Amino acid sequence: MNKLFKIIRVITVAPIAALITVILLFCFKQGFFVNNVRFAAAVLTLTVLPLSAYPVSLIKPKNERRSFQRSLAIVFAVAGYIIGTAYSFLSKCSSGEKVLYLTYLLSGVVIAANSFIFKRKSSGQACGISGPVTLLVYYLSPAYALGYLLLIPVFIASVKMKRHTPHQFISGSIIPILCFLAAVTVI
Repeated sequence: MNKLFKIIRVITVAPIAALITVILLFCFKQGFFVNNVRFAAAVLTLTVLPLSAYPVSLIKPKNERRSFQRSLAIVFAVAGYIIGTAYSFLSKCSSGEKVLYLTYLLSGVVIAANSFIFKRKSSGQACGISGPVTLLVYYLSPAYALGYLLLIPVFIASVKMKRHTPHQFISGSIIPILCFLAAVTVI
């Protein structure tokens, strides 16, 4: 069963959910990305850069790698979100792109602040599913709300593997929804 839980957690990391979200928005929301370059920039800043933390974490010995990997993943993700947000505001991106990047940036900053400043871990895994689903519901169709059901197996896997407590998972699920609402309000 632990193998199944591990597989669930690996395939539902935030950058993979971001990639799926960006592809769906590109394919089904005409004009969401102004052009292919903007789409590629989203893939780079929301997926490639955050995922780069995992191979970089291999520099640490295996017994130290897990906590280092989490910290590094947060840093790489927030760096990608900062670059993407700056790019969207400094170029002629659509308002949808700005909301996308700002939602990711605000969510990443809150997760980072909870982890590094307040020492209150929130689930980045839950955040990485809840945020994209919220964006898809808003921009594509309410039917994408079914995506919130993905939180169930991820919750079970996270709690069973002792990666998160229920409170950490719930807070991680709520953060991107609030950040999305803030982003939509600002943009």
